[in-house]
Amino acid sequence: MDELVALLDSDGRVCGSAPRSVMRRENLRHGATGVLVRNSAGEIYVHRRTPTKDVYPHRYDFAAGGVVAAGEDPYDAVVRELDEELGITGVELTRLPEGDYADDHTSYRAYLYTCVWDGPVKHQPEEVEWGAWMSPADLVAKFDEWSFMPDTVALLGPLVRTYALTIDDNGWDSRAWLDGEWLNREPRREAVRLRLLAETTLMPWLAPQLPVPVPVPEQTQYGVRHRVLLGRPLEEGSTALGRELGEFLSALHSVDPAEAAARGAVDAATAAAAKTVFLDECRAQVVPLLPDHARQTALELLARVATTRTALVHGDLGDEHILVQDGRIGGVIDWTDAEIGDPALDLSWLLNDAPDGIATGLAETYDVTPVLRQRALDWHRLAPWYGVHRGLLLDLPDDVESGLAEILTRL
Repeated sequence: MDELVALLDSDGRVCGSAPRSVMRRENLRHGATGVLVRNSAGEIYVHRRTPTKDVYPHRYDFAAGGVVAAGEDPYDAVVRELDEELGITGVELTRLPEGDYADDHTSYRAYLYTCVWDGPVKHQPEEVEWGAWMSPADLVAKFDEWSFMPDTVALLGPLVRTYALTIDDNGWDSRAWLDGEWLNREPRREAVRLRLLAETTLMPWLAPQLPVPVPVPEQTQYGVRHRVLLGRPLEEGSTALGRELGEFLSALHSVDPAEAAARGAVDAATAAAAKTVFLDECRAQVVPLLPDHARQTALELLARVATTRTALVHGDLGDEHILVQDGRIGGVIDWTDAEIGDPALDLSWLLNDAPDGIATGLAETYDVTPVLRQRALDWHRLAPWYGVHRGLLLDLPDDVESGLAEILTRL
């Protein structure tokens, strides 16, 4: 039956209707739904489409959905498609941000949701020929092996990657979990709790001053939560990404440091005192583990760092905290270490270890003076000391051994 499909304009408003066959043949922009189904264990339901589907037949998918019929409310279409495709009814649906997708085969506004379902799944035989629950990490690993629906990967793949990263990122500082579009963080130590709560006053003030998205947390009974920022950790570089990061750091390092401290960032005196303790412990515990020929160079490095405190800094700006979405910076996350400190600290990884193109692009939009560049190199050399220090604290001999090797390489 050639159903009538609602057609949409570029702003997502209904502008007419057409038979489904015409919509497909002329690739007309329409409305469509997508629901990411999880169970209480955090697994995601993955299925394979039948060979008779009118677009992308026999491909794997991890969203239940379909087109919005003419005159149909998008939410009603979400409920209907979830029932028809997977036999899931009466479930609470959590709304996700809408998205847009277009290629040579389809063009639509996506109404996206997620839900938790532990009941049976019943396939519609005409649409689904196989299905199974998969962990987010296993699903992400299959992105490069199986032939998936490209629209689902584009629209919901970043969220799945975030699920995978979040589930793996539970340990020393806090426990994290996703609930719909919200990322929750529960501190494991009181010091971490205080820093997380400080973000609830710092970030709402800071976010409007920055040119890239950042989390804006709110307090919960467990700790804090913020709307999840989608994207993958920065893995491949470009001068364009570098320029964006330069603009971001120029804005960050230009905010009023006194106001930032008043809003929750660690003030210069407190940060300097904590750094002094760390450096003293490194002199006492780490330097003696180094070969004789490296100790003097190591001591000189420890004497040079942490002497400049002039700006609000992120404090832990590496690949895992810079999210990339569609070739742009999708967000800068994890502001627990924000303090009044040395701007060179935020340049450390970007100038010395980031993918190709990043350092070049950054220098186009951020004034990297020779002095800043040298201090950034010192911070880069100091980075493995933290791993050795933590390994000694937690009795992790493998971490100590690998960290010492990296210290010697960077010295």
